Amino acid sequence: MLQILKITVFAIGSLLVIRGVAQSQPCNLSLRGTVKDKDGTSLIGAAIWIESLQKGSSVDADGTFLVENLCAGKYTITVKFVGYTDKTIGIDIPASDPVKIILDQSVQLLHEVVVEGAHAEQHGISQSVSALSSEQLDANTGKSLGELVRQLPGVSSLNTGPAIFKPVIQGLHSHRILILNNGIRQEGQQWGIEHAPEIDPFIASEIEVVKGAETVRYGADAVGGVIIVNAPELSYTNKLKGEVNIGAMSNGRLGVFSGTVEGGFKGTQNWGWRLQGTAKKGGDFHAPNYNLSNTGVREYDFSGTLGYKKNDQQLEIYFSSFNTQIGILRSAHTGNIADLQSSIENERPWYIADFTYDINNPRQKINHQLLKIKASKNLKGLGKLNILYGGQYNKRKEFDIRRGGRSDIPALSLDLLSNVIDASLEHSLGSSWSGSVGVNGTFRNNNNEAGTGIVPLIPDYDLYAGGIFIIEKLRKEDWVLELGGRFDHQYLKVLTFNRQNELIKPTFNFNYFSGSAGVSYFFSDKSRFISNIGISSRPPHISELYSQGLHHGTASIEEGLMLQNGDWSNDLSQVKKEVSKKWSNTFQHTGENVSFEVTGFINLIDNYIYLQPTETRLTIRGYFPVFKYKQTDALLAGGDASVNAGITKRLSYTGKFSYLYARDVTKDDKLPLIPPTQLESTLRYAFNNIGNFKNIYIAVSIPVTLKQYRAPLTVYPEDVPNYTDDRNFDFMSAPGAYALLNVEIGGKIPVSKHDLSITLSGENLLNTSYRNYMNRLRYYADDLGRNVMLRLKYNFTN
Repeated sequence: MLQILKITVFAIGSLLVIRGVAQSQPCNLSLRGTVKDKDGTSLIGAAIWIESLQKGSSVDADGTFLVENLCAGKYTITVKFVGYTDKTIGIDIPASDPVKIILDQSVQLLHEVVVEGAHAEQHGISQSVSALSSEQLDANTGKSLGELVRQLPGVSSLNTGPAIFKPVIQGLHSHRILILNNGIRQEGQQWGIEHAPEIDPFIASEIEVVKGAETVRYGADAVGGVIIVNAPELSYTNKLKGEVNIGAMSNGRLGVFSGTVEGGFKGTQNWGWRLQGTAKKGGDFHAPNYNLSNTGVREYDFSGTLGYKKNDQQLEIYFSSFNTQIGILRSAHTGNIADLQSSIENERPWYIADFTYDINNPRQKINHQLLKIKASKNLKGLGKLNILYGGQYNKRKEFDIRRGGRSDIPALSLDLLSNVIDASLEHSLGSSWSGSVGVNGTFRNNNNEAGTGIVPLIPDYDLYAGGIFIIEKLRKEDWVLELGGRFDHQYLKVLTFNRQNELIKPTFNFNYFSGSAGVSYFFSDKSRFISNIGISSRPPHISELYSQGLHHGTASIEEGLMLQNGDWSNDLSQVKKEVSKKWSNTFQHTGENVSFEVTGFINLIDNYIYLQPTETRLTIRGYFPVFKYKQTDALLAGGDASVNAGITKRLSYTGKFSYLYARDVTKDDKLPLIPPTQLESTLRYAFNNIGNFKNIYIAVSIPVTLKQYRAPLTVYPEDVPNYTDDRNFDFMSAPGAYALLNVEIGGKIPVSKHDLSITLSGENLLNTSYRNYMNRLRYYADDLGRNVMLRLKYNFTN
């Protein structure tokens, strides 16, 4: 914590230093404002354009926009956002107050929102970006981040049972996906392939997904894409306001409560604050025909934000604490090969018990704390300076089934302290050129707590990394060109023991470059084409290098790249950087009644790292499949599509489709854990108001998942000892195709001068038995059965 305090003082001091820099100059006026819909929801990403100056901006993550370096005078601005009617208004500069703009929806479609315009601080304009709206978040209260984002085309999840979901973007996951939690790189979820992001979705007003490499802006963690969790704009008024969310689910008998309250301070409009908290408790989930024993979850989270804003300077301090316990499916930990073989052949768990809220071993206990300090200031003649510090402390304990009174002693106990500091300068050169330059530094320290009595899965290590980037954009009337480059250096020092129980300290130095070029061309104000080509690279993660032993969450033994013939290799040169060369093209159209997006991509990845099944192994802790990290050259190619259509004034259709082809180029083989083809159709009907009920709707959706026909060949556990082929294999055949039936009904009713939103929904209403190919525990049990959910949301203002 001393490290956090030191850099906290530095960040606050930096703001005080830059406060006095700005001085007035001609044509240095600014236009500020907000863009919202009729319900008061900020339209993050809405584009603001001043045609006479060929200059514009977009609504930022805090719900505001800023156009700088304006001369005094009268201007006409145009505001656009996909799914909303364009608005043109006149503005006088200087403006005494921020301008407030309200847009009307052109079609009542509440599904995928495609973000249009330049979102300078969040993502590149030549990338395909999708977002979950606040309405979608409300309708999915209680779900985890990984469950939420898989509603978008091209996004799926890597599951570990019914409670752990890791996002997958166009086939890439884990160390290749960056998650920005309220502007901070999320650290901690990358220890293992099944470690879900430690984020409470209730902090978000919108969740964006960038389906393309963003390594130029963010570094190696963004090879596969970025998930951006946007918090709502902080309130700076004296009014006290907030919201309450309540959810109940039949499957797992889960209940969730979340509350938010915020406001300003009396006598000033420069300060704002927010407090938020969430509690969740669920018992054993169930498949259609049996209980999934020991899959309960408990979660308790809270966060607080304090902000200061005055003229062209801003300071924000944010703190959050995420705390959860998750039970691991009991039948996933087998005692012998017969139990493992039986689970696969009979398609029924070997262990089934009655429902309980108790969480027994094997289980995970996770605590994640985050501190964010952000300061920004407009510097005369230079642009906007942003300084961001993030300190995170992640504590993970995994408990095994142990005898002799040792059940409360963790088999794995890891502490990760992370510190990140970013500094960037956003600048404009005339009316056409804009861009940003920046540097960032990262320090991570990972320690295993003593006393577990088991060799650590991940060794102790220190990591130091730094990077510098530049991104430039050229804007013309119909097109935008974006170029970017980044250089990074990473130093990794590992402390572990070899087979002779001798302490070794291998060190790695990685230098890697990323670059991208993209163009966005507007055929009209309703259609545009986006093309992006980029090269990005990342060094192997510590888990990919030095994993050894049982990973409880996936009920498997994992071994890193450096483990050769039962001991650590001294040949550090055998480890190679993973290099991705990707070309992506997207066409977007936003019509009055029909909106659609189509994306096609090809991704060539040199030294692609993946987990390869190799054998099964009997240990004193049970009988488990063994997976080893391997490197190969890979090809990933595919496409995503989505369409929103207003069939009538009240009836609308939403469809989405995702396809991915993957191949091990080196061995001309198939790759494991590649998402199968998915498609979903949804019909939504909006009713007239009935009495006090308004905004009433019913939606029926049918998600379909096809069989993964390009899965590796099958070698059952009992046949593994006789397997001598070099091809990739899996312990179980890919499950068959399945379709589910989901229904959702919702509306609003006035309660004490405010609206109470009510949603009743059902998933897998036909109680279909199925197994998801992307579920790491599909060897042992079916996926979830019928689930009926009731959700309530109430917003209030004092």
